[in-house]
Amino acid sequence: MIVIGAGRVGTALAARAPEHGLSCTLIDRESGWDALSGPQGDPIVVAVRNPDLADVVRATPQHRRDDLVFLQNGMIRETLAELGVARATRGLLYFAVPSRGAPVQPGRTSWFSGPHGLAVARWLGTMGLVSRDVDWARFSFYELEKVSWLVAHGLLCTVHDCTVGEVAERHADTLLALSRELGVIGRCAHGVDVDPEYLRDKLVDYSRSVPEWRASVKAWDWRDGWFQRQAARHGVETPVHRELLRAAGFSDRLAQP
Repeated sequence: MIVIGAGRVGTALAARAPEHGLSCTLIDRESGWDALSGPQGDPIVVAVRNPDLADVVRATPQHRRDDLVFLQNGMIRETLAELGVARATRGLLYFAVPSRGAPVQPGRTSWFSGPHGLAVARWLGTMGLVSRDVDWARFSFYELEKVSWLVAHGLLCTVHDCTVGEVAERHADTLLALSRELGVIGRCAHGVDVDPEYLRDKLVDYSRSVPEWRASVKAWDWRDGWFQRQAARHGVETPVHRELLRAAGFSDRLAQP
């Protein structure tokens, strides 16, 4: 397997693979790019930050771009379409790497969809990281679910200076109200219809599995910023989300009425 990105996730996967008898070529900013000169057909895992996606696609030979497998969090569909790789494989990881150089902490099932979804799911599964290949409709639901978790807990952890486990125990009502807003936007802009109480319960369930994690507001363009843009585009009122953004110190990023 080829992995692009020597950050937390890429480094951890490259270290874990040989422990399970698997090969892994790690590409960083300066070296390893000649590994992409081979023939089309094998997956290329992309484990970089969202702002670096354009650089990765440009550096990938044209005949290998359909082999890219994107692991990034956030609503990145528009970004991938703009880069000409909308048909590439996507993944949502549900394991943790606390810091660069730290080992992987296995978590829940990771989800993949696309041409190389099954191959990458099997690769991770061999390393003890439970993964599944699903169709695009199901992946779309999991995508909304994970981004909603990141947005909701990023805000609530920041506003209340607490962990995600404490959000689940102390702020379930606010989480439900926010889930309603995010769910409406998901239905309008993402084509996913989800009951808000079910979404809230799924968010709480995952938080209880990693209770000490402290989420934060980041990757604006692909998380909170995406929800704000879609709310404006579809005429959806989001008073809870906007008030939490103000309380978290992001008033300057709110779209003007």
